[in-house]
Amino acid sequence: MKDISYALNGLLLKASRKAQAYILLLTLLFTAITVISAQLVIYSSYEKRALVHELHQLQKQRDAMQIEWGQLLLEQSAWGAYSRVEVLVTKQLQMRVPSATDVVMARQP
Repeated sequence: MKDISYALNGLLLKASRKAQAYILLLTLLFTAITVISAQLVIYSSYEKRALVHELHQLQKQRDAMQIEWGQLLLEQSAWGAYSRVEVLVTKQLQMRVPSATDVVMARQP
């Protein structure tokens, strides 16, 4: 009976040591996974902030371009206004509206 008891005790001791080794291994593995996961969270937060910053910069650039586009449209309409064109034509090119007697009607063949 003592022999069985010693053998069982020895087996339990071996199993306990193996279990402790597995527990230590699993603890190290889970610790490493937790540290890696924390590092990935930090990295993804950094990347998100960088991308949000870039997005804000691009939105500012878009707004500035829209303002410039509006100003260019106003300038274009000012340069092409009929009253301005009429003044330039009469002053610089000495053109005038023809009188009714100067108008010649052409017929289509």
